[in-house]
Amino acid sequence: MSEPLRSSRWTQALCAVLFLATFLVYAHRIVGVQNSVEIKQHFETDDAGYGRAEAYFGYGFAAGGLLFGILADLVSIRWLFPLAVLSWSVTGWGASQAASLDGYVAWRFALGLCQAAHWPCALRMTQRSFPPHQRTWGNGILQSGAAAAQVILPQIMRLEDDWGADWQQSFRLWALVGLPWGLAWLALVQESDVRRPVLQTDEQAAGAGQPREIREIPWYQIFTLRRWWLLLITVICINVPWHALRVWMPDTLRTWYGYDKAFVDNFTSLYYLFAFVGSLGAGGLISWLAHRGWNVHRARLATFGLCAGCVLLLLPAQWLPRGWPLLGLQLIAALGTLGLAPLYYSFNQELSGKAQGKVGGSLSFLLWLVIGAMQAQIGTAVKTNPQLRPVVFAAVGLLPLIAWGALAWGWGTRQVDPDSPPPERPRG
Repeated sequence: MSEPLRSSRWTQALCAVLFLATFLVYAHRIVGVQNSVEIKQHFETDDAGYGRAEAYFGYGFAAGGLLFGILADLVSIRWLFPLAVLSWSVTGWGASQAASLDGYVAWRFALGLCQAAHWPCALRMTQRSFPPHQRTWGNGILQSGAAAAQVILPQIMRLEDDWGADWQQSFRLWALVGLPWGLAWLALVQESDVRRPVLQTDEQAAGAGQPREIREIPWYQIFTLRRWWLLLITVICINVPWHALRVWMPDTLRTWYGYDKAFVDNFTSLYYLFAFVGSLGAGGLISWLAHRGWNVHRARLATFGLCAGCVLLLLPAQWLPRGWPLLGLQLIAALGTLGLAPLYYSFNQELSGKAQGKVGGSLSFLLWLVIGAMQAQIGTAVKTNPQLRPVVFAAVGLLPLIAWGALAWGWGTRQVDPDSPPPERPRG
């Protein structure tokens, strides 16, 4: 007999803990991005040096995605997850002590390596804790921690500036928060919670349909599935714009468009407030459509197309001068950039329950090889030709539309296995 789902109160508490985990992941990134000018001055480097640090963070994340993807399927995430959070807290503190650019680059690599554990652990948890028609909503709450951090952290950093704190002190502050998070996780999550079977989406019926336990295949066969290859296209196409904007938007607004640091900090908070709404809104829209009779899979595709259309607005933005029309299009694009993430996770979670870590980890590994190379190339390109900055934003805006077309064309529908057992009722 499988372990029944938990009560709604426990699920709400889990959402809060997962939200905070993503918040911490991005807190360690933001203090580097928002202080890009100060870090370049401290280490006497330029855009190429800054891009190199972000590139090695990406390479660390790629290696960590593969490593922790495998470990998450082998080791209980009840213990793996808090150990990972503690490890990336240590690397954040170490970066604040770096004596040279090479040392800072090495610590950013280590940060990426350790932070890569977050997604295999967190996605295994949402996969087991939400029924399919609510899974994108759960993933949206998980992902929204990224946007919340981007909203809140710049304002905290403005206060730190007023108090005379430097970027190293910001790094150390957020390194201290990992321990209490780990204690909260261990108090909430039991071993039975991370061992619960996974429910697959009914891709044919109207509404939520009749979810069944996912049909497993040998893990090595997953990489021969057309769906895995479609997910590879998708994860690259939706993450390139998100990470290009995350790393280079604040720096571009300051160095290319001439906005001062205070304005950029405030606008960054507004930008990610829109992204926060997009992340929660995508999951909420799918739940609402399912209750209105939409098939869950088709609701996901429709919402994906809507979000891709928002990101496409980065294309006309490149021809606009400094001003609110430019900034306004970036805000609308923000709705789509983070709304795409929980949709991708929900597609990702349809391939396997037992090998979810390997599915996500393999895709993350390949993605971050691309992201790492991209950040280094952008840094070199904008140093050589600064006029390429707005062109980069326009080019990446096209990619989510390509992913949407690939999913709509190639995903197909799964046949329901009548021998698969139905889910049990929640307890508590």
